[in-house]
Amino acid sequence: MYIKEKNGKTITIRGVFMVVVFFIGLLFIIVTFLIIASRIGIRVDKFYVSNLESSDKFNFDVLFYIELYLFNKIKLLSIKIDKQKLIKMNQKTDLKKLMLKNIKKDTLSKKDIKEIIKKLNLELTKLDLNVKIGTEDVIITSCLIVAIVSLFSIALAKIIKNYTQEQYKYNITPIYQNKNKLKIDLNCIIKVKMVHIISIIYVLLKKRRVEKYERTSHRRSYDYSYE
Repeated sequence: MYIKEKNGKTITIRGVFMVVVFFIGLLFIIVTFLIIASRIGIRVDKFYVSNLESSDKFNFDVLFYIELYLFNKIKLLSIKIDKQKLIKMNQKTDLKKLMLKNIKKDTLSKKDIKEIIKKLNLELTKLDLNVKIGTEDVIITSCLIVAIVSLFSIALAKIIKNYTQEQYKYNITPIYQNKNKLKIDLNCIIKVKMVHIISIIYVLLKKRRVEKYERTSHRRSYDYSYE
C-alpha cells in the first residue's frame, strides 16, 4: 500500500512505520539518558523548630527547594516551599490525616524501610545542624544526647562520601533545666538519582501487587472452605 504526496512521490506504509519506530526509539533513548543523568535535590535553607521561647507551643519556620539537576550541576527545575505554602496546603487538605491514612494503608516493615534507604543511595552534599535537647531528668538528657550523637555519626558515615569540615557541621548539646525543651536549626542539601527513585517505585508497586494477590487468594480459599 502506498501514500501519494502532493509532489507526486509515493511512500510505503512500511516506510512510515519504520520512521515512527525510529523516532519512538530515539525518544526512549533520550528519556532514559535524562533519567540516568538527572538527580532530584532537596535544598533546605531553613528548618527551624523550637520551644525554648515558650514552653506551651513550638515555633517553626521552613524554607526549602525541590530541584532537578542534570549531570549533578545544571539546574533544570526549582520549586520553592515555605511556611506559608505548607499552611495553605494543610488548610486545603488535612496533611496529618492524609499521612496517617497512607501509613495505615501501606505499612512497611523495618526490612522494607532498610531496603528502600539502601536503594535510594542518598547523597548529603551539605549539612549545618544545631540541636539542643532537654528533658525533665538530667540523666535521661545525658543518655539521650550520647545515643543521638552515636547514631547520627554512624548515619553520616554511610551517607557522606567526601567529608570536609567546611561542608559538614553539626552540634548536638544538652539543656539541663529539668524541662522538656527542643531546638532544631537545620540547613542542608540532599540529592538522589532519578534512576534510584524509579527503582524504589517499581519495588513498592510490585510489593503492593503481590500483597493484593495474596489477600484475594486468601479470601477465595476462605470462601471455598464453607462449600
